[in-house]
Amino acid sequence: MSERRQNTSFYVETLLMIAVFIAIILVLTQVFGLARRESDSARALTDAVVLAGNAAERLSLSDSPDALMALTDEGSAEQKKNVITARYDRALRPDPAGVYTVETVWQPEGELARGVITVTLRGKAEPVYQLETAVYLGEGAK
Repeated sequence: MSERRQNTSFYVETLLMIAVFIAIILVLTQVFGLARRESDSARALTDAVVLAGNAAERLSLSDSPDALMALTDEGSAEQKKNVITARYDRALRPDPAGVYTVETVWQPEGELARGVITVTLRGKAEPVYQLETAVYLGEGAK
């Protein structure tokens, strides 16, 4: 009878150990999945900050929406009045079918031109990053 109890105890302990291992594996899988999503989100934010910074530099070198378009147009940009839209791939190269969209809105306000730069990721409703800046156009600017 003692040998039978030992066998039963062995099987119960083995089943409990397998259940614990399965639970640990499930938790670790979820942790690694969450880490991957956070890493992707951080990369998108970093890329968006770089693209917005580049757009802000182009804006600071411009004195009109047309000048901004000339600096921005690398084959992936389009202009509608005072809004310049450019697209970039994941490597941040100009690409008409790119995953990042950078929209720069030129808003003249006397001697200043305000710029609102919005970076969005394809498939996402909310912007990844938004930056507001201004450029001094000089006295007597329209």
